[in-house]
Amino acid sequence: METILLKGKAVPKFDHALIAFLGVPEVEAITAGSVRQFGIENGDGEVYRIIGAESEQVYDALIGRLRNLHYRIEALRESSFEKFRAVARMPPEL
Repeated sequence: METILLKGKAVPKFDHALIAFLGVPEVEAITAGSVRQFGIENGDGEVYRIIGAESEQVYDALIGRLRNLHYRIEALRESSFEKFRAVARMPPEL
């Protein structure tokens, strides 16, 4: 598991707590070992963070944790990046 912030995007105030809850370490760049990736949107509807997982099982576990926090997961049918599979949209109560 690994995650990066996208430059120039607004970072929600709870981001640090979210990443601690997910248990994903920050890196300088997503590596080739992250075979499944998804983005997390900020309150402006922009993807501000990308999370990579090394297996389908880890990916599913991370998505499950976000669903438990009431994030809406939108699977991407077509993506210009083969490994990028979904976007997690913030729950309205945040």
